[in-house]
Amino acid sequence: MTEVALNGIHFCLKRDIIDSGQAKMSIFEGKFDDAVNSIAGWTQYPMRRSEERHSFSQQIFELLGLPRHKTDDSKNLTLHQILRLMYVDQLSATTKLLKEDKEFDNATYRRAIGDYLLGIDDLEAHNLRQDLLVANKEFEKLNGELHAIYRLFGNEVSQINEQALNNEIVEIVFQLEELKRRKKEALRSKSKDLNEQVSAKANALQDEIDRLSSVKQELEATKAEISVELIETKLFATSLYDRKIALEQSRLTFSSLGEVHFKYCPACLEPISEQEHSGCLLCKTEKHDGNRDIAYVQMLNELNFQIRESETLIKEFRKKLDHINGQLPSINRQLEEAKFEYQELEVTAGAKDAIVAEIAFEMGFRRSQILALEDRREHVNKVESLRREKEKANMRIQRLQDKLDQVNARQADRYYEVYGSIETRASQLLAQDGSYEPTFDEVEEVNFDFAKDRMFVNGRSKFSASSMVIMKNSIRLAIFLRAVEDKLARLPNFLIMDNIEDKGMVEQRSHNFQRIIVTECEKLNNDYQLIFTTSMIDPALNDTTMCVGPFYEKSMHTLDFS
Repeated sequence: MTEVALNGIHFCLKRDIIDSGQAKMSIFEGKFDDAVNSIAGWTQYPMRRSEERHSFSQQIFELLGLPRHKTDDSKNLTLHQILRLMYVDQLSATTKLLKEDKEFDNATYRRAIGDYLLGIDDLEAHNLRQDLLVANKEFEKLNGELHAIYRLFGNEVSQINEQALNNEIVEIVFQLEELKRRKKEALRSKSKDLNEQVSAKANALQDEIDRLSSVKQELEATKAEISVELIETKLFATSLYDRKIALEQSRLTFSSLGEVHFKYCPACLEPISEQEHSGCLLCKTEKHDGNRDIAYVQMLNELNFQIRESETLIKEFRKKLDHINGQLPSINRQLEEAKFEYQELEVTAGAKDAIVAEIAFEMGFRRSQILALEDRREHVNKVESLRREKEKANMRIQRLQDKLDQVNARQADRYYEVYGSIETRASQLLAQDGSYEPTFDEVEEVNFDFAKDRMFVNGRSKFSASSMVIMKNSIRLAIFLRAVEDKLARLPNFLIMDNIEDKGMVEQRSHNFQRIIVTECEKLNNDYQLIFTTSMIDPALNDTTMCVGPFYEKSMHTLDFS
């Protein structure tokens, strides 16, 4: 339970401590003594918002007068996120600008926290970024569905539209009418003319069968040849990988065991005479320093080159096989249709019947084409719908991005002014550190980034552990000092620093930083509260009105109420 002043009005906040951390909060308007003795004056607010009641985050935001009307409730910042900039804790890494949050954290939220509390953005840009993320996800989803359908239709992607479908159906209907006309003419024609037509048709079909058979044989022969090449290349690539592993093992063995000295010849098994010789003990070849390493590198480079060449060939062979496998079904189907039509001509009793049968066959084929195209209409309609939705999604992305660019441009001056002021203030604070870190004596620039949750001094983000603590606390203090005096800032004038001397801080350095905090805060004109904890308080500050509670010795415990 605590008493707080929100915009000059006193309230008491009360919340049970439970394991889930999701307890409700009770709020009382008035001071602590009145709140303790009151039962009816408390109003309870849940942790999560609902249509019937505000959450306690919403209620406190309203009491603080913080704007929330330009964004949906689902995208609003909560009190939990605001506290991440109001509390410098011990558990978060010194490299992190904000209090660490492993559950509700991402770059968008972190940027929104900084921009909102420093008075740069009233969550309008945050809202647009959230909408932009949703719009991009929707666009990618639609794009994925379209590509899946395109893969289904293969090379006929250009025909997946309703106009092309209707044109194709009209063309086939026209062909059907022409076939009907030919059928009537055939029934009225003389036998002599029909025999010549049947003979010409049969010859044409035989030529088509021969051509398709030849194409099929060539494709199958090419497929067999490429399959053999693919298998051999795979085996060769496997052997290259094995050789590469063996080479690495050989180099490792030599580096571990050193040069091998033979006592007996591996060829004739006779003892090898030991003579003064600078070369190889076995073959007497002169050795040169570094030659072995160079040889290893050359062999490794050669193996890597051959492996890349083999992998490229394997990809090419597979691509060619896929192409052939895609052609063969179509060739086989055309060949079977030609053979069937040729057989039908041969078994037909008369020329007239043959011509009529052929025309009937073509008419049946055209009707089946129309049915297939009508079946495709469902996919075409789906594609057309997806295309329209994708276009709308793309337009929405562009519209949101344009709005976001406009908002960013409008906020740019405020952004540079606020960040420049804070970074200058942080540089001044670091310069007072006392030369424990040479970089802090000559600070050229200080940078901090809420989205990345990082801080830099002169481009560096890593220092000694104690210097990291000074850097982080100086930047956080600079943010607080700016916000207290800035009418447009929304960061409450309240800061808890529970980590000013962690990570091996020496006593003199801690005392110096304590004095810096007090000196800088005394310059502030507006109401504020800054709480910092220390186990080695500066003697000049000890036992003053700024100290709260006793000094806890080693055997004392802050929660010992006995």
